[in-house]
Amino acid sequence: MMMRRFDTKDDAAILSSAAGVLQDLGFIIEESAVKAGLIVASKDRDTMQSSAVAGQAFMAAMISAFGGEHSQKIRVSLVTVPSADKNAVVVRATFQRVIWTAMHQVARVETINDAVIYREFFDRLSQSVFLEAHNV
Repeated sequence: MMMRRFDTKDDAAILSSAAGVLQDLGFIIEESAVKAGLIVASKDRDTMQSSAVAGQAFMAAMISAFGGEHSQKIRVSLVTVPSADKNAVVVRATFQRVIWTAMHQVARVETINDAVIYREFFDRLSQSVFLEAHNV
């Protein structure tokens, strides 16, 4: 669910499309290394905002009621590598949540394993790669 193959050898174009998709989704690019095939991006969210993780808003409300968690950052790391046959690029994206307490201490770091998030991200990336390849 975290990986998808793109039938192109142009990993720079894939990274460019991925950066655009992430920015459209409200992420800020923190690191980018085209030669290494890497993008790291993040966006801040209040734990009370809706989330893709089932039951998260309820849990956030319960924890906040007891003086607990306060804010979160959604991070994504994206890496491109040539496929085994060298005729395509494989993209791996990993989304994480970093949650801070009201005292600005890290309370929890967790990988987001919701297939819907990855499917929607890769669908948008596929569309962007297609449009960019056809100069649309």
